[in-house]
Amino acid sequence: MIWTGRADEAAALGLLLDRTYADAAAAAEHPRLLDREFLIGQFDLWDDHLLPAVAAGSASLRTRRATARAVWRRLGFVAGADHRAWMADHLDGLGLDPGALLGPAWHDRRPFRSQDGRLLPAAQPLTGASTALINADYDLAGGGVEGARMELSGPDLSRIGGFLKLSAGGRRYPAAAGAPPELHFRFGTATTFGFPHAERGSVRLSGPPSVEMTPDGVSLGVPASPMDLRLAARGVTWYPLDDLWHESAAARDADAGAYESGPELPEHRSPAGPAGTLQVLQFLIMRQLRMMRYAGQLRRWELAAAGSLCRGINAELFRVRPAALRSRTAARRLRSMMETDDGLSRAFLRRTGREMRLDVPGVPGAVPPTPVRITVGTAGRLLDALDFTAGRLRLVDVVADRTVIHLDACHAGRDTIVILVLDEPQGCAPLTVTPDGLALARRPVLAATADDISLTIPLPGGDWTARAAAGSCYVD
Repeated sequence: MIWTGRADEAAALGLLLDRTYADAAAAAEHPRLLDREFLIGQFDLWDDHLLPAVAAGSASLRTRRATARAVWRRLGFVAGADHRAWMADHLDGLGLDPGALLGPAWHDRRPFRSQDGRLLPAAQPLTGASTALINADYDLAGGGVEGARMELSGPDLSRIGGFLKLSAGGRRYPAAAGAPPELHFRFGTATTFGFPHAERGSVRLSGPPSVEMTPDGVSLGVPASPMDLRLAARGVTWYPLDDLWHESAAARDADAGAYESGPELPEHRSPAGPAGTLQVLQFLIMRQLRMMRYAGQLRRWELAAAGSLCRGINAELFRVRPAALRSRTAARRLRSMMETDDGLSRAFLRRTGREMRLDVPGVPGAVPPTPVRITVGTAGRLLDALDFTAGRLRLVDVVADRTVIHLDACHAGRDTIVILVLDEPQGCAPLTVTPDGLALARRPVLAATADDISLTIPLPGGDWTARAAAGSCYVD
């Protein structure tokens, strides 16, 4: 093979990895445009593929393209539609054929068989027919809300995505000793979503779900006490988390054919010396960034630090060059990372490189921001320094004992995201969100007593007040 200087399949992997860091840095710089779910999907792709990708970039001329093509094929197999389009745009911009590298799309996934022959479910569109199968298989009465999330996502900031997770009261087919079933409903564009911030176990389902197909999508209603759950959205899918699903009516109704097994990742060996150190360090950095999947763990400064430390790093490392030259390039880049003038970037590097025992000197006064506990003494001033002009409620994530809330705001002249974590919810505070109902009508109010805390968020449809036993506030 003659090297032409153009980006081949292996170099394209390195450039895609660099593009991920650039997207992280852009999200930190412009938080009002941050698409958390899409970023998480990017970081997730590298969880299994970063080490094989770096190995392909450092492989010999004889094997690098074939190894890289195997990584691309696996990426194309596991990626969802949005991330596949992101990768296809990247490849097309480099003059490479996306279809040939990513393989055929398979978005219409069907149930498939495990190695022991059981039929396993796949996410399916929510329709009248699928609702009939849900009602045939599960008795929701006595179940409850295990989780719910609404979140602004995508380039259109009025687009609401999220999920609703329900536990069923029981199965209508043999229960055996299987774990209690859960029904997961996921949506990409909601027009209405009503769900509670409530004490653990206080919202109980009282009947079967109802689904109505409308010109605008799907309307889902779930009767519950003390409030019914409502969702109207486009692109709703459902998935049963059920160990015994293969015995269900839905399984009997499903196509028994199995999908072809996904392509295997190539065996890989870490490059030697500094290049191998950089490979492992990038893996640890990506693992830390994946923590933002937990809504309370979004840290804008970490996104900025990763983008600054790793800017353009793989454009050099994935080039065809002798191993000795690649090692010198990696050593030089490691030194520049550890000697950066950005104190927060060094703090991030110390944290992520702890397992590697990297000796990263600190910068005096560079202390990463941390959550502040909401107390009687702090509640009145935590939001004082924030400007909520043109602010919005951008995320509410509800689980059994915690609610996480994200608000757009401005801090010290720059846009930011305020993260409020409310532990042990008290009472029931129903919230109905619509695309035009997320703007803040005025400043939120945070208050605390010796017994509880309350957060009042003024929305166009009226104030929403959530109470809890404890909580914290984070701003960076």
